[in-house]
Amino acid sequence: MSRGTTARREREREALRQSILQAARELFQQQDYSSVTLRKIADRIEYSPTTIYLYFKDKHALVMELIAEGFELLSQRMARGLRPDPRETLRCSSLEYLRFSQDEPHYYRLMFQLEDQELNARCVQREPRLSHGAFVFLAENVQKLRQAGYLRPELSDLTVAHLIWSALHGAACLQLGNLLERLPEQERGLFFEQVVEGLARSLIENAPL
Repeated sequence: MSRGTTARREREREALRQSILQAARELFQQQDYSSVTLRKIADRIEYSPTTIYLYFKDKHALVMELIAEGFELLSQRMARGLRPDPRETLRCSSLEYLRFSQDEPHYYRLMFQLEDQELNARCVQREPRLSHGAFVFLAENVQKLRQAGYLRPELSDLTVAHLIWSALHGAACLQLGNLLERLPEQERGLFFEQVVEGLARSLIENAPL
């Protein structure tokens, strides 16, 4: 087999793999997790389910690829909030986190809201590839806040990082769960801004944003 033929087949294989992932993304945008099956994904790309098994061991393996994509996108979004002042980074990256949860709800649900014990166990095993990037960005900014003398001394860096994540995740889930329906649409952005401001003020000493 010539080198050109091998390269072409590799391109075709990768193109089909990407088609499978794209079909899965589209279905997860339209349907809940339990409703999406490998057969539905195969039907969408007009291949047999057997073809998908050549690329992904099972549904969990495919979903883990999407979860990894989601965390990479989240890391990129949080990095948009990087500023010279770590206090401003905290504020801007936190808002980017919340906007990501609203702009990419299908990713966010896969990343954080699935009740699938086997999938969750696999994700824990592959954690460095998953949440690692976003959490490292958060932890590094906490360190900068500490070095600049802004953080309350009784809280460890790890505690601060988890407090930030839990507050942002809680606000994101309220919106995704349609639990902010009493708030007028135009006030929901303000709600997110105040969540971030309240979080920052609760953690930072004598340094209002």
